[in-house]
Amino acid sequence: MLKRSDIKQEDIIQSAIEVFSQKGLEQASMEGISKHAGVSKRTLYKYYPNKDALFEVIVDKLICRFDDRCELKYEPSVSVFEQLKALTLKQMCYINTEDFQVTARLVMAECIRCPETSKLLMSKFEAIGDSYGLHEWIKQAVAAEAIEVDNIPLAVEQYIGSIKAIVFWPQLLAHQPPATQDQLIVAVDTAAQMFVSTYQTKS
Repeated sequence: MLKRSDIKQEDIIQSAIEVFSQKGLEQASMEGISKHAGVSKRTLYKYYPNKDALFEVIVDKLICRFDDRCELKYEPSVSVFEQLKALTLKQMCYINTEDFQVTARLVMAECIRCPETSKLLMSKFEAIGDSYGLHEWIKQAVAAEAIEVDNIPLAVEQYIGSIKAIVFWPQLLAHQPPATQDQLIVAVDTAAQMFVSTYQTKS
């Protein structure tokens, strides 16, 4: 059960996202955020010393979506295609929410506007390490001689990038509604087929 303080902080964070989205980080104020959240400035400052600290929490929430994954393990008894498709759908489902895209749009806009914000975001992304958990799975598949991949980071970036080109970037930049589950399935299916045709070993 969530504590009252946790609920209040979540309200503050959601209000901050909305205020930052409307005004930008530079023009937003702690007073405006407190009014939008329906809390006193004293309560707001109790949790967050300034708006920069609030923005960093928002960035952390976005990063946690990327990093919220279980350990992926290659299964020799299941086809590379079926495994990759299932694992990717599980890992990518978070992008199908309006909440995530609003937050991502806000963070990206501030990164373009402010070099310091961009440095903060990139340092946090670099700290994640194993993007989407696929690096380790690919290493295991290579060790099992199911696939041949010389440059794993590049292979992952190309694979994930081909999916996000359909179900992430158009929604983020053109303010399209989040992709449907069917659209995500088609995008992952197509990308997984291309990955397999490129990297699967010939039996």
